[in-house]
Amino acid sequence: MSINFRVALLVALSAVLMSACGGSDPADESGPGDNPDMYDGSGLDDEPGVPTEPDGPDSSEVCPDAENAAPQRLAVGEVFELPDNGRQHMVCAGYDHTPPASGAHFPAWQNCGIYNRPVQNQTAVHSLEHGAVWVAYRPDLDPAVVQTMTDQLKSERFALVAPYPGLQNTIVLTAWRRQLAVNDWSDPAVGDFLDTYLGRYSPVAPEAGASCGQAVGSAPDAPNLHYEEILEQVG
Repeated sequence: MSINFRVALLVALSAVLMSACGGSDPADESGPGDNPDMYDGSGLDDEPGVPTEPDGPDSSEVCPDAENAAPQRLAVGEVFELPDNGRQHMVCAGYDHTPPASGAHFPAWQNCGIYNRPVQNQTAVHSLEHGAVWVAYRPDLDPAVVQTMTDQLKSERFALVAPYPGLQNTIVLTAWRRQLAVNDWSDPAVGDFLDTYLGRYSPVAPEAGASCGQAVGSAPDAPNLHYEEILEQVG
């Protein structure tokens, strides 16, 4: 890590106790949540020369002790309202429903974007708290369908797209405490779900509109970029 980058990171994290989450960009302002985040997202802009390869272990190895239930097959086309499992900060939370839709999560969120590798449950849940919609898909999904999803969502600042090993449905869309499974991306339920729960206008995300960038990950192939630097400060 460069000296300038380390200094920026330390400065950002020293302000943790006085800062609520969110960036300075109008699209990254903090939402209405009354529980300030312990990480404010500052100091992690990608710099020239920062490698795109992950600087930490694979997603499946970041929290080896976390106990996560295997994904279950969901009824297709139905929006499920899931229990509120809280939103406290924890380095390695486990989940009894996957992909998870609420619960304890890593202090820094997953940067939204289109990933070709799995993202961590713990960072993705934090993004959901900020109004992200997490589009998880089976790793063997037709590449043409993945490309269609990418083309549609690449400009959406609160869309998080990634393969999810073990997924029992073809595609699962998750927002905070809401989940929808579909067999076909062209299902009209997809558009309705995105229109309702994506971004700052989400009626359910506790901090809808807070930052979904400047934290963990760099799409498409580095989902854990910056994870270890942040873990050193907040772990």
